[in-house]
Amino acid sequence: MGKRARTSSTAPLTTNDGVGLLIALVAVILIAGTALIRAYAELDEDFLQQWARAHTLWVTPENRPMVRWYLRNARVLRTWGALAGFFLPMLAAAAFDAPDSAPPVWVFVGYLLGALYAEVSLVRPFPTGRRAATLVPRALGDYLPRELRITQRCLGVAIAVASLALVVVPFDPASGLAPEPGLLLLGLVGGPALAIGLERLQGWLVRRPQPFTDRTLIAADDAIRAQSVHSVSGSGIAVALVWLTTLALQLPTSDVQFLRWTMWVVGLFGFGAALFACQYYGHRAWRVRRHLPVTTERTAPT
Repeated sequence: MGKRARTSSTAPLTTNDGVGLLIALVAVILIAGTALIRAYAELDEDFLQQWARAHTLWVTPENRPMVRWYLRNARVLRTWGALAGFFLPMLAAAAFDAPDSAPPVWVFVGYLLGALYAEVSLVRPFPTGRRAATLVPRALGDYLPRELRITQRCLGVAIAVASLALVVVPFDPASGLAPEPGLLLLGLVGGPALAIGLERLQGWLVRRPQPFTDRTLIAADDAIRAQSVHSVSGSGIAVALVWLTTLALQLPTSDVQFLRWTMWVVGLFGFGAALFACQYYGHRAWRVRRHLPVTTERTAPT
């Protein structure tokens, strides 16, 4: 008998596997390419005017460059953030030979970071003469509606309650489906911390310096600041909803029959609600509720 050929410990890549990888690669390129082409497209003047009207903002030669720069830059950075949240966990899993199931929460985390950086990186024009800033106080309630702040807090508490429920609800030890204690502790602490952190971050955005007194620039800055705060709120609520949904989807594996029958409904609507919150509340138009300073400088027509 001839020598038997040595077999490799890893299975060879089949034709079907190669076709599947090629299809996945093409899909990834199409998704990322389409999103980036849309993000880098020239800002349409009609969109700028619609955005300004939705925020009750009069666009002038003084504030137009700032508004245009923000709208385009925010679109680009939010897109890059969402794409990074989608692809980077999968690439990290492949690099470290970890499970390749990337939680969708990272897409919204990336979107939040992109929206945050768009606000932080905005170059606000300084006055040409003596430097001055408006002294009118700014409060978070002027930029973010009360119901959204309450929603953020309630979702933080709901994450903690869901984590506590997973500790109390019985699971069959033989099934191996009981949640890990570390993840439950993370929910008990992380849920309220997320709600508190979102509100602190939004308050910090509102209190950032506003280095001018011209009414047209202040109005534009207020509209941009409100958009940034809403983007953080919408994506933050989406993160909380995905987290809460992930916890809720563990309850159908418990020994409580009622939870087996009902908790899958939460999973069915949870991710859709997160996407809706990010898009609707994150881009919701909001007129800032505070009085602008009286000034002798050029004002927008009424």
